[in-house]
Amino acid sequence: MRYILIFAAVLAGCTPASLPQLPDGQNRVVDIVNTASAPLLFTAINAERRGLNRQPAALGEVAANYYHTFNFDDGSGACLFDFQADYENGQSVEAKRFNTCAGVSWVVQP
Repeated sequence: MRYILIFAAVLAGCTPASLPQLPDGQNRVVDIVNTASAPLLFTAINAERRGLNRQPAALGEVAANYYHTFNFDDGSGACLFDFQADYENGQSVEAKRFNTCAGVSWVVQP
């Protein structure tokens, strides 16, 4: 009987807020398609974060005339990300507040 009371007391302290978040079922996988004849450096930042929390959620190179698949599930539940593609010649292409829960690809056209 003592163990049942202890177990019940432990369970009573577990509120839904203290339990880990379950996946929301949203797919945040997006193909970044590079249509240029030069490679690009891709950066994505969670659009809902501000200040010091604006760290890149994804970073990588996409080869010329190719694509790379990124998963934007950073654990925050966010769907909106600021995308940026930078080329060696200094050209930059942006997509502000790209919805990674709805879009399946971003085709970069310099």
